[in-house]
Parts: sequence; C-alpha cells; structure tokens
Amino acid sequence: MKSFARLSSVCFILLAGVVQAQELAPIPDLHIPAVPYVDQGAELSQPMVGDPVVFVDPVVYTGTIFTRVKYTDVHEMSPCAQPKLIMVKNPCADEGCCEPAMVCIEICVPTRGCEEVTCRRFGNRIRYDYGKYAVDVRIKRDYIQVDYQD
Repeated sequence: MKSFARLSSVCFILLAGVVQAQELAPIPDLHIPAVPYVDQGAELSQPMVGDPVVFVDPVVYTGTIFTRVKYTDVHEMSPCAQPKLIMVKNPCADEGCCEPAMVCIEICVPTRGCEEVTCRRFGNRIRYDYGKYAVDVRIKRDYIQVDYQD
C-alpha cells in the first residue's frame, strides 16, 4: 500500500508539472520604435517607399562637393541634361572616423521624364532611371563612379 501511495503522489506531481508547463507566458512586444511596424495580416494600400538619397539644389548649396568621382560613358549623357547635386554615402568614411557619413556629388540628368530611383546593396548602388536615359552611381572603396546609360 505504501508503494501505491508513493506512486500516486509521484504521478500527481508529474501531472501538475505538465499542466503548469502548458500554460504559456505572454510574448513581450519587441517592436523597435525607429523601425516602422507593418501588420503582416493587413494588406498595404500603398507601397512603402523610402528616400535612398537626398537631393540638393545646386544654386542654394554652399558646401564642398566630393572630388573623387570618376565619370564614365559621358558621351551617353542626355543632350538636354542639367546638373543635379545628390547626397550619397561617403566611400572614405570609416566607423569612428571624423569623416562625414554623406557627401555631395554632381550628376547630370535629363530635364524631362519621370524619375525612378532604385537603391541596392545598402545604398552602395543607386540608379536614376529616366526611361531612355539612366545614371548609375556606385560607391567604390575610395571613390564614387558615375556611369551614364542611354
């Protein structure tokens, strides 16, 4: 009889442990305020579009322009192109360095047409597409390459 009592008490303890283990604790909300929250269950009414680069008016800008820029295929530039200043990542900036994180460069873009900007590789490849003409900006190790496409 003692063995039956011990066996039943052990079973009761094990059963109580299993019941407590099945009660799930609530999961804390780990939402980071700087990152926009998108409900995966809801359908987006508008596509989420970010700003990969910042545009600067050439007339108003009084700062320095980054000089280590290599322009390729300049003959493929639009004939009615006008200069435009854009802010891109600094290829010479390292972590803990006093260099600015963004630099200003000048590209020439067509005056007409709808601009479509695509950004890839964490901002190291930027394409300004104007239909027939396009401008590719690539951040290299020590310089920036601007490639014109027709």
